[in-house]
Amino acid sequence: MKFIGRIADGSTEASARVILLKNLEGKVAAEELVLVHNGGREDYPNQLLGVLRGGLGKNEFLTHTSYRPDVAYMKYGGEPSGAREVYSFSIKPIGVVAEGGIEPNLAIIQPRSPVYLLEEEDNPLHLIVRGKTLWMDAYMEGHESWRIPVKHEFIPYHVGVYGSTGSGKSWFTRYVLIPLYLKAGYRVFILDWSGTDYAPYYRGLKNAQVMKVADIALDEESVLSYLEAKTFGFGRNDNIRDAFDTYVEGWVKKVEHTLNAAAEEGKDPAEFLYGQLRDHVEAVVNNIDKRWKGFSERAARRVFRRLKPEDLKPVMGTLPVESLFEKLEGRNLLVVDMGGALTHAKLGFFLALARHLYGLMEAGENLKASLVVDEAPQYAPWEPRGIQAETTETIKNLTALGRKRMLNLTLIAQGIKGEIGINASVRRNLNTHFFGRIHPLDAGGEGGASEWLSPYGITSDQMLQLKPGRFYFSGVMNPSPVPLLITYQPPEGAQAV
Repeated sequence: MKFIGRIADGSTEASARVILLKNLEGKVAAEELVLVHNGGREDYPNQLLGVLRGGLGKNEFLTHTSYRPDVAYMKYGGEPSGAREVYSFSIKPIGVVAEGGIEPNLAIIQPRSPVYLLEEEDNPLHLIVRGKTLWMDAYMEGHESWRIPVKHEFIPYHVGVYGSTGSGKSWFTRYVLIPLYLKAGYRVFILDWSGTDYAPYYRGLKNAQVMKVADIALDEESVLSYLEAKTFGFGRNDNIRDAFDTYVEGWVKKVEHTLNAAAEEGKDPAEFLYGQLRDHVEAVVNNIDKRWKGFSERAARRVFRRLKPEDLKPVMGTLPVESLFEKLEGRNLLVVDMGGALTHAKLGFFLALARHLYGLMEAGENLKASLVVDEAPQYAPWEPRGIQAETTETIKNLTALGRKRMLNLTLIAQGIKGEIGINASVRRNLNTHFFGRIHPLDAGGEGGASEWLSPYGITSDQMLQLKPGRFYFSGVMNPSPVPLLITYQPPEGAQAV
């Protein structure tokens, strides 16, 4: 440890400032951890661990709001006096160092108390937790040996990862979070929205299975939701909706039959299925009472102008969702490559998967699984409409029951709020957060980064300037009640995919 200064006046039990010793202003930086010997004593409960934030430099000769001789002297090229310069940092208390780890500080942090900078060999993170602990493959910024401890019992309380494009969200999830879940004994299920962030990396690895979303069968309700979205509500005609509904019954068997029949006749399976669907709908319309027949015929024409044979390909999978985990065959990681599929098909698949997982949990099964959802605002946007309203509600239900049944949801998004963020009702159910470099839209206002982090002395200006791969770790999985700035080192030879 290195003595760097003393506590200034105006301290409380929850905040204090340290006045730095001479010439340390260029050597001590924000986000470093310090140990305060409260009242000058080193015994329990007088050792207080804290993090430096909110640096401030004062020189009363150089006030910019009024005339001073030193200001006039400086204007003509002179060097003003530094005799009355004072440099300080705010200290955000992490807690009192105790035998069992960290405890909340309830005593006033006394002015004049000495403050010590913790150096590499001190590794204060071992003071935060004691006993058996799960450690991340990440470390405190600037200290590679200070690995980050995790309260693994809170993994099912769900996780949010936020950062603008290029902030390193996907790399952080791949190299830190997913290995953490696997280490904790969780199976990991990844939904790769674009098919470029995870699927290429895991394809060919022994412990992972990669599948295309188009190969997976959707349940009938999800197929109907998909077709409804593609046809703008079945032309807003109940008779057409009923016709589609009756055809969707036994959908997987119809698709299997279509694949076999199309192969025998040398036809495209999607066009073959499309023809059968259209024939069925037209037959239903022909049997409608004459008073309503004209309306339904016009609605059917509108529907099939919008719905094309290629629109059926994303919902022609035959592998049941229920058997996805069985397909792991001893592996503990499954990636669904959703690249190339239409948005409504991806969301339809998600609904089918979510219903299956929810059913297992309702039946009393503890899943001990993590569902990693890339591009989470596609599933739970700021203002959900149509099928997205259904996926948003489904995610809320999964998070509520998942806490009890060991299902972790990890939602990844470019933003925290608004059009680039996750729906507020979903976000409230995420209890651990990793904040990377934010988008300017998140810099202020209700629900933005400032609201989340300013109570801990972290400003939106800092968040806008974070380097890629740096994240503030906040929430119940963090043994520290104060967010810590963490980073990681990708494995040697790792490449972006």
